[in-house]
Amino acid sequence: MTHQQPPDFRRLFTQQLRLHDAELELDRAALYLAGEHWTGLDVEHNLAHLSALAADVRAKAGGVTSQSVLIEALNSHLFDHLGFTGNTADYYNPENSFLNRVLETRTGIPITLSLLYMEVGRRLGIACHGIGLPGHFLVGLDELGLYFDPFHSGQLMSAAECRLLLQDMFGERLDWREEFLVPCRKRDILFRMLTNLRQIFIQREEYREAVAVIQRMALVHPTMHSLYKEISWCHLRLKEYRLAIGDLETYLRGEGNPQDADEVRHQIQVLWSTLSQLN
Repeated sequence: MTHQQPPDFRRLFTQQLRLHDAELELDRAALYLAGEHWTGLDVEHNLAHLSALAADVRAKAGGVTSQSVLIEALNSHLFDHLGFTGNTADYYNPENSFLNRVLETRTGIPITLSLLYMEVGRRLGIACHGIGLPGHFLVGLDELGLYFDPFHSGQLMSAAECRLLLQDMFGERLDWREEFLVPCRKRDILFRMLTNLRQIFIQREEYREAVAVIQRMALVHPTMHSLYKEISWCHLRLKEYRLAIGDLETYLRGEGNPQDADEVRHQIQVLWSTLSQLN
C-alpha cells in the first residue's frame, strides 16, 4: 500500500508568488497559506466548494448575466441564505484567517470574508476588487460604484460612508486619503492576511507558528529585510539561538549598512557568547 506525501504548501505558495499579479490565483494561494497550519487541508475540495457556491448563485439569478442582478443574488445567497457573517465573538481566533475554515464555519474576519466574496464573484464574472482600509477590509464593486462590507452581513457603502466609517474608528488620529480606496494587489491581500496571523500568533505566544507566518511575509515582500529581525526574535523566544543569529545575519546582508547595524552585530556577539556557555 502506498502513502501519498502531504503537499509542500510552502513551495506551492512560493510558486504562486512568482506569477504576475493578474495570473496569481488568490483563492488557491490563500488555501496554500492555510495548509501550513491546517493538517490534511484538501485544496481542490475547497476550490470546488467555491465553484459550487457560484453555481448556486447563478441558478438563483435565473441565468441573467447583468452585474447588478448577479451581485444581488450573490449577496442574498451568501449572507441571507447561508448566513456568512463576521466572527465578532472570537475575532482573534487564527481560524478566521484560513479560507477553508471560513467556508466551513461561515464566519471570518473582514479580509477573509472579502476574499471569499471576491472569489465567488470572480467565478460569476462580477467585477470586484479588495479595498484595504486602515483597520478594515471591503470589496469594491465596479459596476455599482459602491463598496461592500461582508463582515457586517453585506452592507453596501458609498465612498463618503467609507470615510465616515474610518472617522468612527479612528477619530482625529487618522486623516482620510483617497488612496485608501485604491484596489489592492492580490499579493498585498495575502501579505495583510499574514500580518493579521503574525499578530495573533505572537499574542498567543505561539512563536513557531509566527516564524512560519513571517517567513512567508518575507516571500511576499523579499526586500522587507526587517522581517528577519522579527523572525530572529521569535527564534530567541524558542531558545533557537543559532537560527536567531542566522536571521540577524540575513537582515544585515539584505540591508547592507542599516542604522542599527552596530546594535545588531552586538546582539549577534551576545548570542554567540550565550551559545558557547551552553555547549
